[in-house]
This record gives sequence, C-alpha cells and structure tokens, in this order.
Amino acid sequence: MASVSPLRAFGAPRARHPFEGKVDTRRRRKLKDIARELPKAPGVYFFYGFKDRLLYIGKAKCLRQRVRSYFGETKLKRPPKLRRLLAEITRLEIRECGSELEALLVERRLIAELRPILNRQHKRFEVYPYLLLSDEEFPRLTLTRAEPVASAEWEDEAPDEFELPHLETRPFPGELPGLYLGPFTSPRAAFWTMEAVRNIFPLRSCEGAMKPNPTARACFYHDIGRCGGPCVGAISQQEYSSVCEELLQLLRTGDAPPLQRLRARMTNLAAQWNFEEAAKIKEQLDAIDTVAARLRRLERMRAENNVVIIQAGLSNSEHSASLFLVQGGVVRRHLTIGDWKADEKVLRQTLREVYDAPPPVAPFTGKSELDEMMILDRWLRAHGDEACCVWQNNRSRCWTATTARRLQVWTKGEGAT
Repeated sequence: MASVSPLRAFGAPRARHPFEGKVDTRRRRKLKDIARELPKAPGVYFFYGFKDRLLYIGKAKCLRQRVRSYFGETKLKRPPKLRRLLAEITRLEIRECGSELEALLVERRLIAELRPILNRQHKRFEVYPYLLLSDEEFPRLTLTRAEPVASAEWEDEAPDEFELPHLETRPFPGELPGLYLGPFTSPRAAFWTMEAVRNIFPLRSCEGAMKPNPTARACFYHDIGRCGGPCVGAISQQEYSSVCEELLQLLRTGDAPPLQRLRARMTNLAAQWNFEEAAKIKEQLDAIDTVAARLRRLERMRAENNVVIIQAGLSNSEHSASLFLVQGGVVRRHLTIGDWKADEKVLRQTLREVYDAPPPVAPFTGKSELDEMMILDRWLRAHGDEACCVWQNNRSRCWTATTARRLQVWTKGEGAT
C-alpha cells in the first residue's frame, strides 16, 4: 500500500512554483506587442513577475531588438532560467540611456542595488575575498573579507547640474591596515592561493602581537617548515622582510627565486615519474599565476585607464553629449553637455579638478569599484582607438583646450549623428 503524506491526507493542496506548467500564450503575445513599440535606443530593461517581483535586469544596445528576442518563436530548447523567466514574467519596463556604455554602468549599479532573482552577475558576493598581508613588525598572511568603510577623501561633490549620482564611484579602503592581495572571485580560489603561498614563503598566520621569545616553544607550522618562527627568534626582522618582498615581487612580476625553485622541483618529480606530487605543485603554481595576473591587470587599469569618453546624449533630451571622466580606471565624473559655448568653461575647470591631481590609491579595492573597472577596461579594449576616447596619459601643455576642442569636433561630426 502506497504511503500518503499526512498533509495530503487532510486535503492540503501541494504548493506549486509559479513557473510550473505551460507559458501563458496570451500574456506572451501581449508582451511581444509591447516589445514592438520600444525605442531603437540603448538602455536597461526590467522584467517583473508575480506579485510585482523583480526577476531580471538586462542591458541592450537596441532595446526593441533585444526585448523582442525573448518572445520570438524557436524550435530550440531554451535554458531552464529562460523558461522560468518566460513563464513567470507579467510586465516589463525600460530605462533609456544615451549610449551602450552608460547602459552597461547603469545595469551594474541597478543589479547590485535591487538584486533581481534571476541575475547572478554583480550580486554573487557583497565583498570579494582577499589575501591580507598585515601591517605589523612581522606581517601575517590571512584570508579576509573585510567590509569596506567610506573614505573621507571622497566627500567633495561636483556641481549638481553636471552630476549623475548613480554613476559616481568612490574607492573604499579596508578596515584592517595592510596590503590587500587579490581579489578572488571565489573563496576556494583564495584558499588554494593562500595555501600555495604558505608552502613557498614561511610567513606566520598566528594572531596577536608578536614578541620574539627564544625560550618559548615554536608552533606546529614552524616544525613542518611552513613558518619562519619569528615568535622564537628563529628568523630576524630583516630576513622576514626580505621574504615579504619576495612575495610582493612574485605577485607583481609573476617571478621570484622561490618560484623558480618550485618549478625545478616539479620538473624533477615529473622526471622521476612522481606525477601526483608534480600535479600538486602545478596546482599551486597555477593559483599563484592567476592572482599575480589579476594584480598586474589591476595595476595596469589604475595606471593606464585615464581617458575622457564622449557619448551621445539621450535622443529626447536637450543635452547633446554625455561625458565620462575616467581616472584610475573608474568613472570619477559624469557630465552632460547641452550648449558647448556655455558649458566649455565649466568643462575645462572640471577636467583640471579631475586630472591635475593623481588618483588616490586605496589599499582596498571595493567590489563595486572593481566590477566597474572591469566593465570599462573591456569597453576601452574594444573602442579605445575610436575618436570618442581622448586619452589623458600623455598630456600636452594646453591639454584642457585640446580635449575640449576634440570633444566638440566629435559632437559636430559623425559621432553625434
């Protein structure tokens, strides 16, 4: 005799998910008709479900084509997430932007703020994991997710008529003093990198103030060779500092004497047919190479991505152009220009305020700042050679006038059409 659930025995209905069953074809046709009337402009679109829950946020170079693609007929099997979206969606909204770049930045901000159900990107972690090399006499290496705190250096505001608050990014320093190495997209990658670094560099991991005591007993990690033993005076402060410098050299350049010795050991193990131990060393080398490559890319973005990007303004707006002032890889100001003759003086003043002073380097790269830096870096790799980008790395004597003139020429030329 088959067993019956106690709840079903008393007539309780089984709870069903809203996306179970077939798609409502009438609602789908209605949404398809709405999508046909959308503007052919870049922007951000929002899909809402039952009880007005926000399901998904996406960006588009052309809103009409992108949104219509969701409701087209196809014989191919759709992914589960898309099937759920089409079954649960009840209405849609759009937010028109002036350019694809603005749509990319606005989408990231809105996903992080509103946290839609079916979006995974930009909301998976509130804070990325980092390796922290503490600022102490004998620095220790730990895994941290220190919450960022606001910096007092970024309290100054731009004029209200030229400011878009939702596109403003401020760097965040970490609560804990020290050098943050990373970031890592997953705790697993951060843990394996820390293990690999500890196997190569004998750094301490114990907490608390360090006072060398030769009569004390060393810890377990010192006995197995994974700690230099500063607590018992087995290593001097100068020798410990040189170990830290080798670690920083490895992460910044991808090469260091301990790494060369580790590669030679891996080669010898493979020559002796000890492939399991060689594979473990290879995993450690791959983890270190990954974090070193990310650190080098972060330093490159901060040093080289200094550019003024001009994009077309909204089609139904009085502003003819939209300017993104990127310094240190992040959008520092977002300006809208209507009349060039009236706004040129304010533009030159804002350019001097942003680019005359070097960008402050925070010890902690916040998640929102890092996500935006990656978006801008990918966009600049694809469009950095176009006339809409005026680079500020090698500035001339009259750089403000030259920048304003090039931006005005772009607006009058093909870029504004």
